[in-house]
Amino acid sequence: MSNPRAVALYSGGLDSTLAIRVMQEQGVTVEAVNIRTTFRCCKSPAAQLAAELGVRLTVLSVADEYVNLIRKPSYGYGKGMNPCVDCRIYMATMARKFMQEVGACVVITGEILGQRPMSQKRCDLAIIERQSGLSGRLLRPLCAKLLPPTIPERDGLVDRERLYAFHGRGRKPLVNLARQLGIRRIPPPSTGCSLTEITFAPRVRDLIECQPDAGRADFELLSVGRHFRFDRQTKIVVGRNEEENAWIELYFARENRDDMILVRPENFVGPVGLVRGLRVHEASRWAGAVLLQYTRQADPANAAVRVLQVNQPEQVFQVQPLAFDETVETL
Repeated sequence: MSNPRAVALYSGGLDSTLAIRVMQEQGVTVEAVNIRTTFRCCKSPAAQLAAELGVRLTVLSVADEYVNLIRKPSYGYGKGMNPCVDCRIYMATMARKFMQEVGACVVITGEILGQRPMSQKRCDLAIIERQSGLSGRLLRPLCAKLLPPTIPERDGLVDRERLYAFHGRGRKPLVNLARQLGIRRIPPPSTGCSLTEITFAPRVRDLIECQPDAGRADFELLSVGRHFRFDRQTKIVVGRNEEENAWIELYFARENRDDMILVRPENFVGPVGLVRGLRVHEASRWAGAVLLQYTRQADPANAAVRVLQVNQPEQVFQVQPLAFDETVETL
């Protein structure tokens, strides 16, 4: 009889690493799935850690419909704009489909009862299991003894006695278990979800309120640059370094939209700006003035920018620094 197979939702963090190792100790063959959203918190380097565990890693990206979950979650937000329960349901559903494709019998996660207030209460874990279509097939090895047995446990494919009953937020017992299980490189604590951050959540809220029809690309743009509101329909994004400038240039070329313009310094060294919205032309000169705010390598009396728009001739014009009483507020 071949070993049972499991699919692990794998973030590269300590909890999901332990969940995989606990199952491997029972002879279960594990395949890891890392799911990427548009946010930087979901771009952890899980590949090397998966290789050290000896599991195959498959990286999946969310579909465009994922933004609807952020825009209007069925189970509400946490302290920021984090729809934790809805997000876990979405990812568990993706894992269920992958489980069926590879012939596995269970999905495992590193979730711990009581560890996160928004998505790991007992009722939340039950909702995630039910709504993802994984009733009886969603196993949390680190807290399984505190939850009802899953089908693989009842069928004898997984030994419940060799699972654990961790509860709450303490990390030290998990580190100790990692050492006992021979995990040489212990992942550092996660930086957490970007949607909970006090500096990032307002950008998400602003986008949802000002642009109800925002798509995936709009949400992707939130992770880059400084963001400024020209008006409720028009926004300016300014790069903070060379890497972000290159990303903004690539984004402009990729999206190829006529409600977007790119503003580049013409005769000075500075950031690039992206204007997006209904009043891109009215905002272009103001955007040029914002670029001047973030460079010391320009002559304010002789500063010019180049403006690019899809299917339109390029324009070059002089820009003036913002007046003393003009305020520039970032989102």
